[in-house]
Amino acid sequence: MPDQFKQKAVTLSAEAYQALLDELEDLRIERVACDRIATVHASELLSLETMRARFR
Repeated sequence: MPDQFKQKAVTLSAEAYQALLDELEDLRIERVACDRIATVHASELLSLETMRARFR
């Protein structure tokens, strides 16, 4: 049987598995942010100072 069809397993600690899940979630969020940024016009952007002032 070719290697590509053989079953394989990976053993991870709970902490390592959670770290992988967290990284995957971060990448998903980053992808959404990148998609949104690509559709925003520069005139709609706010400065960091303006954002900080809004949320104080």
